[in-house]
Amino acid sequence: MRKTAALLLSLCLLCMIPATALAAPVTPDDTGGSAEISVTVPDSHTLTVQAEHAQVFIESREADSVEVSRLSAPRLLIRPENGYRVTKGTLNGVDITAQVKAGYYTLEPVYEEKTLIVETEKAPTDPDSGRDIGGTVRDEDGNPVPGAEVDIGGKTGITDEDGNFKIEDVPDGRHPVTITDGDGNIIGYTEVEIGGGDSADVAEDSGGGYTITAPEHTGLDMVLTVTADGRITADQLTGVQAPSGGGSAETGDSSQMALWLTLLLASGAALAGTAAFLRQKKSL
Repeated sequence: MRKTAALLLSLCLLCMIPATALAAPVTPDDTGGSAEISVTVPDSHTLTVQAEHAQVFIESREADSVEVSRLSAPRLLIRPENGYRVTKGTLNGVDITAQVKAGYYTLEPVYEEKTLIVETEKAPTDPDSGRDIGGTVRDEDGNPVPGAEVDIGGKTGITDEDGNFKIEDVPDGRHPVTITDGDGNIIGYTEVEIGGGDSADVAEDSGGGYTITAPEHTGLDMVLTVTADGRITADQLTGVQAPSGGGSAETGDSSQMALWLTLLLASGAALAGTAAFLRQKKSL
């Protein structure tokens, strides 16, 4: 009976202990009152990038290790080096590959340290299938983007005042496509897979990039639109057949030759008519 009473008394005393005393050891302050427990929440967290043959950008800035504001959700651009493709991405051990679209990935609100690991592999190209690629760079409102550098797999061209560009000898294969402004800031990015086909065609693939097909030895002309969120859309693709005797792909038709032949025949006919008239006049 005494043991039971002692046990009940102990339980009652335990229930009377303040919850704060169980949460953490607290010592009285100099005035005899209770001390406060404070917790410091960091303003930012570190994003560490481990990437071989690839670069990671935040707001056009390449990042190997960067401080990210707490609870922010920054957008990352994962760009492979020329000649490589991204095969896998993990964030704190979680596979995020399927969530990367055309090189872009948006973090969930950050509340802890993050480590991004990017894996790549060689992306084979066909060096014997070089194509000349030209076109126009526009913004979402249809305005030309002058003075921008268009980089397709390491081959580059600069847009003129009308937004037109031309890049020579781009091999078939998978390539990163990057457009930068005059200050070197990335304003647009996507990825393309160029290959042979019966006709010129462009289609968006499952990864947010584009698959482009065209007959062999055919150049390409297209419109590249830079969106406000940094993506590139490709459309209005046409094939440009290079002339068999060499020369510019833009002037590869026979209209000029036909004009010269017509003028030559007309001149010959005029000379023959003049000679016949003079002979007839002389005989009179």
